[in-house]
Amino acid sequence: MRNTLVIAGAVSAITLLLAACNGDPVAESSSDPISAASEAIAASEEPSGDATAAATNGLAAQLDQTALGERRDPERLLRYYVNALRIGDWDDAAKAWTLDAQMTPSRLAEEFGGDAGPRIALGRGDSSNAAGTLYYEAPVVLDFADGRPSRRGSIVLRRINDLPGASEQQLNWRIERMSTVTR
Repeated sequence: MRNTLVIAGAVSAITLLLAACNGDPVAESSSDPISAASEAIAASEEPSGDATAAATNGLAAQLDQTALGERRDPERLLRYYVNALRIGDWDDAAKAWTLDAQMTPSRLAEEFGGDAGPRIALGRGDSSNAAGTLYYEAPVVLDFADGRPSRRGSIVLRRINDLPGASEQQLNWRIERMSTVTR
């Protein structure tokens, strides 16, 4: 029963965070949607001890692997990525990146690993189109429970816009880059 509550709480927290920049009362409490999303993360309860292991196993089983084939909704790939980071599934998180980024599970573990997984808030992003390539850029806030400083920046996804000869991975949304600075 406790495992179910922890998993439900984790899913609810992620849903709340994604909604924070979409006109919900949480976002309206601040003129800065990222601050509001960050506050929502800080207010969510993180599992601890044995509950963390149970939540990790439950979320790992629920990772939306079909998001890696997403061509319409870039936010679906972002939800997949955030869930993978949160549970420390570095192999699956690395799959969300473009091959050009040369992101590896060990780089992700170095960046996001530690005593406690990151708490990540994503704001509503903007889409753009340039020379047959679609881009999606969203604001991001990273908070760490182990004392590392918070970081703020953006995450950029891209995909080729259905051009003949493009590979399957080029046609699907992938993370191109993430830029953050210490806050």
